[in-house]
Amino acid sequence: MSDPILRVTDLKTHFRDSRTGADIRACDGVSLDLNPGEIVGLVGESGCGKSTLGRTIVGLERARSGQILFRGQDLLALRGAQGNATRRKVQYIFQDPLSSLSPRQTVGEAIDEALLINGEGNRAARKARVAELLQAVSLPAQMAERTPREMSGGQRQRVCIARALAADPQVLVCDEPVSSLDVSIRAQIMNLFLKLRDDLGMACLLIAHDLAVVRLAAQRVYVMYLGKIMERGPSGELYAQPGHPYTRALLSAVPLTDPLREQARPRILLKGDVPSPINPPSGCRFRTRCPSAQPLCETVPPATETAPGHVAHCHFAGTPALQPVAQ
Repeated sequence: MSDPILRVTDLKTHFRDSRTGADIRACDGVSLDLNPGEIVGLVGESGCGKSTLGRTIVGLERARSGQILFRGQDLLALRGAQGNATRRKVQYIFQDPLSSLSPRQTVGEAIDEALLINGEGNRAARKARVAELLQAVSLPAQMAERTPREMSGGQRQRVCIARALAADPQVLVCDEPVSSLDVSIRAQIMNLFLKLRDDLGMACLLIAHDLAVVRLAAQRVYVMYLGKIMERGPSGELYAQPGHPYTRALLSAVPLTDPLREQARPRILLKGDVPSPINPPSGCRFRTRCPSAQPLCETVPPATETAPGHVAHCHFAGTPALQPVAQ
């Protein structure tokens, strides 16, 4: 396999609590790799730090420490014109397309502004490029004259993707890009990401809490909980043989289309609230809610490889002790 196009190493992004002055450890030592032309999923509950990680990668949040390497260059260390030119190759797609587009601009003006910022051509060349970008996301060129409120949710999200493509990126960081869309539209947007990968060789970090959506497109998946990576591995292997009890719990919450199988399968119900990222549990951060927790879990779990490329941060990964009790 080729060298990663994006490598995040031991990244920490903390925020200061305005009342107590304590550190909120949104991302607390996260590492992940993204290869050229690969779609990688990042999943977890709301509040686990997924979006903070994505925003830190593109520079919307400031990292406390760690490395973000894009083709070997540390994005956290780059400054000035070189830093801006390099960061343009990593673009961000926001969760809510309506709030990320200006209501005062037409679609064409929004994309043209992105082209202008990136120094592309004269007005005529930019107008032609706007039409190309709209066609690349399966929208007719006539859509350039519309405002965001004259479009459906799926069309607005396609416009946001077209605007991100205006910078000619090599990596897209997509923050819950389909969570606000209807189920039928979700599949269309996910197919669009697959098309961009196949046509342009673009890599994509797909952030989501819906494991079913990620399964449609991702070759590999990272599972995040309370600022830490719990498990990572090839998509098929991770979904078929999850090695961490948190991943098992997430998968048990995904509904099945067969009502008989849905009714018969065991459901893992997690008890208690998610601990505060200000004072996370020692050892395994999931231990306070884990149905398989043991005293050993108060110590930091090792990274256990249960299959090639499939790693779970659990003391009991791949052992009978991990098997959940039917609820």
